[in-house]
Amino acid sequence: MIIFNNIYRNIITPENIFQCWEEFLVGKKKKKDVLIFERNLEDNLFGLYHELKEKMYMPGDYSGFYVRDPKLRLIHKAAVADRVVHHIVCRELERIFEPSFYAHSYSCRKNKGTHKGVLAFYSLARKASKNNTKTCWVLKCDVKKFFASINQQILLEILKRKIKDDDYIGLLRKIIDSFHSDRTTDISNKKGIPIGNLTSQYFANVYLNDLDQFVKQKLKVKYYVRYADDFVILSCDKLYLENLLPSIQLFLKEKLDLIVHPDKIFFKKFSSGVDFLGYIIFPHYILPRTKTRRRLFRKIKLKIEEYKSGEITIEKLNQTIQSYLGYLSHANSYKLRRELKNLIWYWLTE
Repeated sequence: MIIFNNIYRNIITPENIFQCWEEFLVGKKKKKDVLIFERNLEDNLFGLYHELKEKMYMPGDYSGFYVRDPKLRLIHKAAVADRVVHHIVCRELERIFEPSFYAHSYSCRKNKGTHKGVLAFYSLARKASKNNTKTCWVLKCDVKKFFASINQQILLEILKRKIKDDDYIGLLRKIIDSFHSDRTTDISNKKGIPIGNLTSQYFANVYLNDLDQFVKQKLKVKYYVRYADDFVILSCDKLYLENLLPSIQLFLKEKLDLIVHPDKIFFKKFSSGVDFLGYIIFPHYILPRTKTRRRLFRKIKLKIEEYKSGEITIEKLNQTIQSYLGYLSHANSYKLRRELKNLIWYWLTE
């Protein structure tokens, strides 16, 4: 295992802080809190530099708000200065841990994402089913309240396996300690990382990489795909999958203090269609979820109404439309896209 040290002093230079600011700024230039921070940009960033240099930096409070994506989620938003620190931290987390991640883990990684995760599942399913000549079974699971259940001490111990820089670990600890979920019942055994932090995306991959390695190296599973806390295993032997499940549940509980959601364990034939990452995947085609399709039509109609009333620009409307058409383009949905384009024209001209 490669060990990393002498990290902290290299990442808190003014040059690196300003570079991370530019990375943070992408897509946020018009946000109110960003504009306020930018009024005194040099003072704020040099102030952050001195806090980090003197090891006096402390994360601020979070602001919470709900989003529906489609289920309701509580997002915790950090202050601008803290989010710049998250960028500083995450550049190193990526450099340290990315090379050791499992190839078929697709969440929040460069050149990965949901669409490549769907294609990977489709490809592995064809291999597992011997090009659809054999019945292929799919075990699909997810972790119950994953982000809220991450054990902070276990997370730190995993991080410290590769990182031997006390100052960098100290900074990571401050970020982790800045939040705990309502699943924390003992303050000495805190749980949870906030949905919304850039760091949380990296911490989640670091945490569940232990699961990936257990499934691949210890259980010797051949066909396995994970996206965040959703994972699937494929085999022509249903009994084999049924026998795997207790070992995975035990590992998650004993090693990572996590629970497989009991209501979200599914054994399905690939031929009957598998719901994964927003699509229903069949042996010969991929379809968008019915609920997603309905929500997509509803949201586009709402955006058109906002455009017609002057609430948003044509550019903003077009961004929304292209985003949803892009989602549909990854499925076998030619007729659906044509129907949607006709409806968009109708809604714009009625």
